[in-house]
This record gives sequence, C-alpha cells and structure tokens, in this order.
Amino acid sequence: MKVISSLEDIKSYINDHKSDEAISLIPTMGNIHSGHLKLIKSASSSSLKIVSIYVNELQFNDRDDYISYPRTLADDLSICEDNNVDLVFAPDSSVVNKQLDDDKNDLPKFTSYMCGANRPGHFSGVYRVVKFLFEILQPSYAYFGKKDFQQLLLIKYIANTYFSKLKIIGVDTVRDKNNIALSSRLSKIPSESFHQVKLIFQTLMIIKKKLLSGLNYNTIKEDCILELENNNISVEYLDLRSLETLKEQVNTKQPCGVFIACYIDNIRLIDNIEI
Repeated sequence: MKVISSLEDIKSYINDHKSDEAISLIPTMGNIHSGHLKLIKSASSSSLKIVSIYVNELQFNDRDDYISYPRTLADDLSICEDNNVDLVFAPDSSVVNKQLDDDKNDLPKFTSYMCGANRPGHFSGVYRVVKFLFEILQPSYAYFGKKDFQQLLLIKYIANTYFSKLKIIGVDTVRDKNNIALSSRLSKIPSESFHQVKLIFQTLMIIKKKLLSGLNYNTIKEDCILELENNNISVEYLDLRSLETLKEQVNTKQPCGVFIACYIDNIRLIDNIEI
C-alpha cells in the first residue's frame, strides 16, 4: 500500500494509473471504524482503491470540536493495509487550503435545512474539500455512508454538476449490536452514557411504526422529543423530510425519512431511518 501526502506526488500517481483501471474513492476524516470498512469493502475489487484521510477544518463550526476530533493516522494506515487499500492520500491542511475554491459556492437549497441551519459554513466546507478531492483523484466511483444523508445528497449534487462520469454510491449505515449507528464521535462518549445513545435509534423505530400506522407526524414529534430530553438527550432537530428534496413532510405519501441530530454529554450525534 502506498501513502501520499504531497500534491505533486498524488497528481503524478493518478496520471500514471487513471488509464489502467477504474478508481474507487472512499473519503474519510480518519479514525477508521467498521462503518468506513463497509465503504472500503463495497468498492470493486477490480478497481484501484483510494482512501483519503483529511480532517476538514472548514466543515467544523465549533473550533473545540475540530481540535478534539480523534486523529489516529497510524492505526488508520494499518487498517487500510489489512483491507487491501491500494493508496491512502493523507494531505496536510496547508496543501489542501491552497487548492480550494473560494467559499462563494452556489449551494443547493436543501443544505440550508437541518445540519445546515445549525452549523454555519458546514456544507460550504464539505463542498469545497470534496470537490478538490474529486478534481485531484479523478475517481470513477466514490462511496459515502447514508448516515450522513444530507451530505450524501450534496455529494451527488457536486458530481452531477461538475463530474458527470462519476458515480456516487450511498452505503447503508453500519450499526452495532444495539443498533447504534457507528461514528467516530462515539469514542468521545463515556461508557455510562451509552444507554442514552441506544435511545436514538429506538426513537426512530417508534416513529416509523406510528407513521406506518397512519398517524400524522405532528402528533408524534413533540412526545418523542420530550421523552429524549427526559433522558438528558438534547434534541437539535427531529424531522420527517423528503428523501429527494429534504423538505419537511407530515405524512408518508412520498418517499421520506426521519432525521435526528442530538447531543449526549455535549457530543453531537446524527442518525436517520427511511420510512
């Protein structure tokens, strides 16, 4: 497995290999866990597998959150090598920031909802860095988890707008035995608080069951938020939204999902479930 951090070296490597085989890209911010491994294993074995590891400062609206984000590069490289990754691109921020477009991107309307409403600049940061990775690495396929569903829609928008030959593949959320959606942020939550984390998916399942029984979402939402907050879970949003536009819904007449962002011990977690 090859590890590259410089812009010149990665451009040379891609130029030498892009005509030989398809490139599969798995973008990450490191601290690789089983959710990332599913992305890696979803990539075709006949393609050149590239994992990028870059903690994108621009998508953090909280400086302390960025500073405390887990960085485990040595372990990440070992995991990648054990799982047949061909190349890891791990650039320094000084390399990336010089190459980025300005932040005056015309973001689609749906990025102003949910995470976009509560994390100023987040999706602009995602947009700029992912577009840079696509330009430099020239993948044929790129793999992203459905847990970050709003981000996945933005990635598809970027591909459709600028990279017409690139196929974006959404991969189902990986969960542990308690149905907790795997996340790098889980490592920051005390073990005694994991009983609270389990309540997130349990709540989503309760809502799904009630919606499928014909109940209007507005009759369900407030009780669920109250129950979570009674368990010391601070709810940022708990929304029923269209899977295509992310506009709010009150019923399941069109394809939709329930989306949640909440805080447990000041750690922000997100999850969703399709209805």
